[in-house]
Amino acid sequence: MKIKMLPNWCKKVGLVVFLIGAIVSGYKGFMDGFTAECNPDAIKYDIFENLYNDPVLHFFEVLSVVGMIIYMMSKEKVEDDYINILRLESYQFTILIGLGLTVIIYMIWGNVSLKLDYIINLFMIFYLIIFAVKKRIY
Repeated sequence: MKIKMLPNWCKKVGLVVFLIGAIVSGYKGFMDGFTAECNPDAIKYDIFENLYNDPVLHFFEVLSVVGMIIYMMSKEKVEDDYINILRLESYQFTILIGLGLTVIIYMIWGNVSLKLDYIINLFMIFYLIIFAVKKRIY
């Protein structure tokens, strides 16, 4: 089975796009937790909220997901059938881990409400870790 992939140089582009989106969207969550969420009496800094409103922050969250997808769909430097097999096995193992975690989390906490980008990012991070480990082992 031949998978259409992006060229290898797209890995760098995807990594840069992911880092830009993740830093900007993660900064707000970090500052919320650092200033106001832990201590309700603390002064809440709203400089970031004045610069970036909710639609802009949502754009950066989507940008981080797109960057990770670009990175995942880029070719390796040496692309052969064995890398394709490792990639497909990694997808399969990631789906099994994701489904298992979903069932376990649902059994323990029935009313967990997470945003979709958390789940997508976790899925892609699991895939990248599993693919890197499989590539190093074999």
